[in-house]
Formats: sequence, structure tokens, C-alpha cells
Amino acid sequence: MFHVKPFDVVDHLVSKTSFRLAYDNKRKAWKTQPVLSEELLQAYYPNETYASHIDKATDVKSLFYMWIKKRNIKKKLSWLRPFYSQGKLLDFGAGNGAFALQAKNSGWDVSTYDASVVAKKRLAHKKLNTTSIPLTDSYDVITLWHVFEHLPNPEEQLNMFFKALSPGGILVLALPNYDSWDAKHYGAKWAAYDVPRHLWHYNKEAVALMANETGFKQIGIRNMFWGAFYISLLSEQYRNSVLTWPLAFFKGLYSNVVGWNKKNTSSLVFLLQKPK
Repeated sequence: MFHVKPFDVVDHLVSKTSFRLAYDNKRKAWKTQPVLSEELLQAYYPNETYASHIDKATDVKSLFYMWIKKRNIKKKLSWLRPFYSQGKLLDFGAGNGAFALQAKNSGWDVSTYDASVVAKKRLAHKKLNTTSIPLTDSYDVITLWHVFEHLPNPEEQLNMFFKALSPGGILVLALPNYDSWDAKHYGAKWAAYDVPRHLWHYNKEAVALMANETGFKQIGIRNMFWGAFYISLLSEQYRNSVLTWPLAFFKGLYSNVVGWNKKNTSSLVFLLQKPK
């Protein structure tokens, strides 16, 4: 039996308190402990300033985040084209709706879901169709851009998405990768652990295992180039580094270089297909 020693990670964003990561041998993933109720967990989301919810930059860091996000959106849509050029798409955990709006403007029939009250208001303001869970419609593509790690009961969630996809449909999961160079380099100060908001922490093995058990076929993995730079920037800030930006740039670049060919960068996109 493979055993990994638990370790503590600080919530740098809100509470400054520590949470423990314990390794789940069955899932090959790390789990954040203690497990907070959904109601208690909401207190750890700074809804007005949480990165995925913002529309306007308020400082240099958020400006950098939005710059990255804007450049990522076109790349994200290009990953879908080999399978579907258009169709019914659900952006699950849509945040401020930036990706969903671009997909809609590109001809997709788009629906969105987000549990955040702030996000729901922004999605409605942008006239994006919203849905609720359990999912009742059928979709060609379901996307979760750095959302799946926030969800409890991952197998149940995957089953829900599997049922909501049409035959041949694609599930897209963008996730931090705890096997990346920057994750190992920063250790407990790796910003992508983002406890307690991230309930689970995955690598390629963990995702492949869950996908196979659910019935999905993994048809591709894509590297997310810009993720390593942003995560390295936050991690250097958590370290109180003097040369935060230069160190973040070089370490993010190095993480991409050593992980690119192996599809093992800081953040990965998994393309899972429901059998036709």
C-alpha cells in the first residue's frame, strides 16, 4: 500500500488558518481536511474579489490574471473544434461568464451554471442562460475551467456530467496538477492548493482513474501555458520573496519547459469523451 504523509497548508487568501491535506490511496488524490459544510465554506470565498468572478482589475495581480484569462479563452475554444465546431455547451462554474460569452459569440448554444450569488448576477447581467442542478438537459460539451477541484464527491459529480452529455459528448476539466515542477518546488506554499476552497487535488493518474470508473474515455491532455506563471507569482508572494515578479517568471517558465513534453505542467486540461 502506497502511503504519503499528510501536511498542512495555510489559507493565504482569507482566514490565514491551516488545513491539512491527506492522501487518498483509492483516488490517488489529496483531500483537504477538515471537510467543511457548503454553508461554512462560503465564508472562505471573497465573492467580490475572487479571481474567477471579477470583471475589472483592481491591482497589478488581478490585471495580470485577466490578461492571462483573455488569452486563454481563444485557446480553450480551439481545443473543442476537433470534436465540435458548434453545439450545446454548458460552462459549469462559469464565474464572470467570460468564456461562456465568447463561446456564445462564436456560435455555440451556451448555458451556464454557478453556485455563487455574485456570479449568478453577473451571468444574468450578460444575458447568459443559466441552469440549475441536477442537470436535466443534454449537452455536446461540458466545460469546467478550474472548477472540478472545488466540488465534493468527485465520482458523483462525474456521473452527473456523464449522464448530461449526449453520446460522443466531451467533458473538459482544467485542473491544477500536484505533480508539476512548481507544485513540488513550492511544497505547502504552492498557491494552487488554495485551501479550503479546493477540496481535492489531482494529478494525471487520479483523473484517469476516475474517468475510467465513470465510463469516460480520455482522449487528450493539454498543457495550460500561462497557469505556471500566475501560480508561481502567488506562491512567491506567499513566501514573502523580495524579487517576486522575476522569480515567478523564471520559475513559471522552467516549470513549463520541464513539464511540456510530458504533459505535466502546473495546470492541465483533460478531454474526456462519453462513448458514442
